[in-house]
Amino acid sequence: MISSRKDKIEILAPAGSREQLVAAVRAGADAVYLGAGGLNARRNAENFSGFAQLREAVEYCHASGVQVHLTANILVRDDEWSAARELTGQACALGVDAVIVQDAGLARYIHAAAPELVLHASTQMSLHTPGGAVAAAEMGFKRAVLSRELSGKEIAEITAVSPIETEVFIHGALCMCVSGQCLFSAVLGGRSGNRGLCAQPCRLPFRVTGDRSGFDGCMSLKDMSHIEHIPALAAMGVRSIKIEGRMKRPEYVAAAVTACRLMRDEGEVPPDLAQKLTAVFSRSGFTDGYFTGRRGRVMFGTRTKDDVVSASPKLLNSIHALYKTEFSRLPLSIKLTAPDESTPSALEVSDSEGHSVSVTGESPQKAQKAPFSEEYAQKILGKTGGTPYYAEKITSEVGEGLTLPSSVLSAMKRDALERLDALRRQPEAVPFDDTAQDCLPTRRREFRQGKPWLRVIFRSAEQMPDRLDGVEMVYLPLETDGETLAQAAGRLRAQNIIPAVEAPRGLFGAEQQIEKLTVQAKAHGIEDIMIHNVGLLPVMKQLDMHIHGGFGLNVFNSRSLDAYAALGIADSELSLELTLGQIAALDSLQPRGMIIWGRIPMMITRNCPAALSPKGCTGYSKHCTENGKFCSLTDRTGRELPVLCRMGCSEIFNPVMMSVVENVAGHSCGELSLDWVTLSFTTETREECARIISDYAGGAITREPGITSGMYLKGTL
Repeated sequence: MISSRKDKIEILAPAGSREQLVAAVRAGADAVYLGAGGLNARRNAENFSGFAQLREAVEYCHASGVQVHLTANILVRDDEWSAARELTGQACALGVDAVIVQDAGLARYIHAAAPELVLHASTQMSLHTPGGAVAAAEMGFKRAVLSRELSGKEIAEITAVSPIETEVFIHGALCMCVSGQCLFSAVLGGRSGNRGLCAQPCRLPFRVTGDRSGFDGCMSLKDMSHIEHIPALAAMGVRSIKIEGRMKRPEYVAAAVTACRLMRDEGEVPPDLAQKLTAVFSRSGFTDGYFTGRRGRVMFGTRTKDDVVSASPKLLNSIHALYKTEFSRLPLSIKLTAPDESTPSALEVSDSEGHSVSVTGESPQKAQKAPFSEEYAQKILGKTGGTPYYAEKITSEVGEGLTLPSSVLSAMKRDALERLDALRRQPEAVPFDDTAQDCLPTRRREFRQGKPWLRVIFRSAEQMPDRLDGVEMVYLPLETDGETLAQAAGRLRAQNIIPAVEAPRGLFGAEQQIEKLTVQAKAHGIEDIMIHNVGLLPVMKQLDMHIHGGFGLNVFNSRSLDAYAALGIADSELSLELTLGQIAALDSLQPRGMIIWGRIPMMITRNCPAALSPKGCTGYSKHCTENGKFCSLTDRTGRELPVLCRMGCSEIFNPVMMSVVENVAGHSCGELSLDWVTLSFTTETREECARIISDYAGGAITREPGITSGMYLKGTL
């Protein structure tokens, strides 16, 4: 494991293949991130399959002075735990420098089995608040990879108080959705973005319903480029800048790494390199709209024919020069000793990380012409071209009037560097022992007799009917005004129903507002809250709220249930990507439930598509258009996807309802492995909500034409 250089902000590059890896290292990256096997968020990349390929990649990087961050950043099924265990063991054996993790259960397992293995919280954990960094630290992470949607001001605020390192994306593709919160690909094609197989359906034609401008790219953002902001990020204390692109060409990686390195080290990027970076891959250019806070239409773009043809063979060949040879990044201290003609010469070479080797050569000879000099030593021993080394300090102790042939010195130097290279390739293994209690499989629990409890989520208090027979708990939006909330809570208590509030999934810059709203809710006697983001854990525990985990936490396996329970979450709503069979097989002592009715929330974005409409969108309105109608998008088949705005973010919902009511009806808690089921209302009227709740209580809900079962029956890849 190589030491981390703290003097400069780290440049972290993608390595989706051997070719990309070499390009990144030779262009000057400080670290690379790569996947091995199937437990990473770019399963379609070439990756490094098998222990031998992974070992070769780690050895090459460590010999070159480059850190390796291994991606294990997908949601893990219970039946994949043997693969997760094997990957963790390999990471420890090879001494990788960090493992990037999304799944809370996997993070808890690794932290228990290998506490010395550094964990980085993936951007798919949706970390975008100071509280998120605090929660990540509590989970055992040493670095938080922040959401791409943050402004520079917000990044600075998080980094200033974060107990762990922060990492931000600096260049590459922008998802429309906040990472870790997208179900678009899973719902439309069964390929899960949370499982590394996103099919990018958001790049297909979508338009704001009613917008006649002809623009069909309202779900496609330009690629981001914050390279010019690297000095500002370094000044904030950000530890690492990350280049996206494990599926792109090695030339793209080389150009991006070089541009980042030059901006960091010299304060500017040459115009010709900036042009090459644009040409090798872009979507109608780049955007820094999130960083600067200038969101809206200017951030949207699609990949055009001109963008494609700009990456010509001539351009790609010109970029090859950026990674033709190894990048010299490792300073050496070289000492030559040759005291007299009877003693073999010795060359000692040490790097800055504590590795040292020594080789011997011929004894010195009397100089026939010029005796040995410091200039001669610098000329011969200072040449390290084609290696990752450079001679920082050269000293020599050669007897007076003596010298050594250049061929002898060159051979000694070559031998020493080869030995040093071999020494650096040796792995520094991390201890791994998964017999600790937190590593062991969880136990099957006994469920209460009877059907699961019924919980209901309303998008607004206006949807809540007077009678809610058979309901155990009702969630209202946290931002509901105080008077309305108080009245609703009173009506619920009169029916022996627990009143609760639901916090939004998007928390950007809203932590203080959410804290005030929670205090307001508690003043009205509401002590239960559903959260979808770990960033709210610190404040909710401080306020002594009874915390319920929402689907946004991506509880996908038995160990994740245990992990969130250990963090103080009372019960958890399961991922919408699990099948009913996978849910029934969960082994955990922790309470859980699932949504069985409602529109699937396909995406949450900080850049509302309605911003492309001539009417625009503030992002804060209850209704995006006039006459109380919701804004919607229209896909290429003519279907409309509702868009609902909430506290600065917009959620895009499936055009059809999801129901598995008939699949769970008549089954007991034990058969389903569930404690409760949830009806989640979004665009329904008060009358429709009343009818559906009443029908469910009476066992009369039947599947109507056009209703989907979501992923509960078919599952995802």
